[in-house]
Parts: sequence; structure tokens; C-alpha cells
Amino acid sequence: MYGAGSVEGGAVSDRSWRLMQGDTQVGTLVLDHIDQPWFHCRFTATPDWEPLRPVVETWTRVVESDDSDELQITQALEAVDALHLTLLPVSGSEEIDDFLIHVDGDAARFRY
Repeated sequence: MYGAGSVEGGAVSDRSWRLMQGDTQVGTLVLDHIDQPWFHCRFTATPDWEPLRPVVETWTRVVESDDSDELQITQALEAVDALHLTLLPVSGSEEIDDFLIHVDGDAARFRY
């Protein structure tokens, strides 16, 4: 893994992932910087993202809120898990199927 800080020199800036639901690409994440353990990315949605967006946004909002309780967090995580999302590195590396993702508009972060 890469260290924390900004992406420099192009070596890491080419890192990108396709956010997939089965065989359908629902978005693209392009690495902006890493703040271990989170990979911070620019997010570009495809039209197929729209039905998934409320589920992931709810998860993001619930987990980042100081007012959420364990039940809300568990239910939101289960809803995201039920989407069966995967990250497919554009570089052709191995698919990532066990990760946490937060999406807020055109910004996303994930960890695995």
C-alpha cells in the first residue's frame, strides 16, 4: 500500500477502479490521495448508479453521523452489502469484494 499524503509524480495517479454490481459498471473511482487506511477518490457515476445511490448515501450519512445508533449502522451496512458491489482495478489487478465505501456526490473513499 501507499503512504499517506497527496498523489505525486503520476505513479499513483493512474490508479483507478470500476465500481461494479455484477457485470454492470455503476461508477469509476480515480485515486486522489491516500490517508491510511482510506483511498480518497474522485467518483464518476454511470446512469446505473442512480438506483444504488440512496442506499450508499444513507450508509455514508449514518456511519459519519454522531447521532446514529448501532442498529441504524448495522441496517445501513446490510443494505450496502446486499448490493454486492465490487471494485475492479483498471490495471487488471485482482477484484476487491470486501471493502467499505463512502460516496458523497463526486467524492468517494474506500478501504479494504
